[in-house]
Amino acid sequence: MFVKNPEYFMAIVKERSISKAAERLYLSQPYLSQYLAKLESNLGAVLLDRSHSPLKLTPAGEVFHAYLERQSYLDRQLVSDLRDLQNEKRPVLHIGVSPWRGSTLLPDVLPLFTKQYSDVQVVLHEAPVPELGDLAAGSVTDFCIMHIPGDLTELTYELVMREHIFLLAHRDHPLVRGLTSTYDDPIPFPDLRQLERERIVMLPPDWRLSKLLHNTFSVHNVEPQNILVTTNNTTAINLVAENMGFAFLQESGISRTPYLDRLACFTIGEPPLTCPMAVVYKKNGFLSPAARTFIDLIKEYYSRFDRPANL
Repeated sequence: MFVKNPEYFMAIVKERSISKAAERLYLSQPYLSQYLAKLESNLGAVLLDRSHSPLKLTPAGEVFHAYLERQSYLDRQLVSDLRDLQNEKRPVLHIGVSPWRGSTLLPDVLPLFTKQYSDVQVVLHEAPVPELGDLAAGSVTDFCIMHIPGDLTELTYELVMREHIFLLAHRDHPLVRGLTSTYDDPIPFPDLRQLERERIVMLPPDWRLSKLLHNTFSVHNVEPQNILVTTNNTTAINLVAENMGFAFLQESGISRTPYLDRLACFTIGEPPLTCPMAVVYKKNGFLSPAARTFIDLIKEYYSRFDRPANL
């Protein structure tokens, strides 16, 4: 469907005001009002609820706005793809991932992807988890592998799995000595209150996993007195391996650590605590066949770690 001057409608939606949009577009307000009225007449639907101030999209307006966003993305993608073909450039797939997640996932998945798409250049955008959503929203990445972000205004996601969160301890630590709880066959940790005066290595408090754990502490009336904050899960594992504290980590990333023989791995609570992992990308964005294949490989790889949701 051809829409004349779609940027006019997009400006009205962004400004939530015809007068402000007209000012931004260097148009007169009456002209922009006539444009909107003609557009609604051609579509046979009211797009904006004018009884609200600021203006509010109607259900039909939501659908039309999503259509224009997707069309704009497809237009840009077409121009980019044609330019790449003309310049004989290799197709590029941009993936956002945290450094730790990338180090534990990509060695298994990238070889499988390369067998199917040997001509596609994979570009990694490694960033802390809280920054990944911005990369996806800004179309810097085709998709990001991350926890489900709190703000989904410009994003959508596909759930990949819900994985166990393990409590890691050195096998010789007095609190766990005599307990047999391995990565392959974990048991629930007896009582989280035993950790109150122990060193606990955790990610920053505004990260999704830490928020989940602090909520768990609150439920179990646990008030940790000695928290060591790191942005690197590898640091957490290495400290636990040297018997320098406890740490909470996702199950899927622990299997590649070289210190499994030193670690005791416990689930938390009953049913065991889980955390969702998702593939996140721009709402109404375009996923190339290569991106879809990579996502499917991620889901297949992580299916072994998928657990029931917490009740």
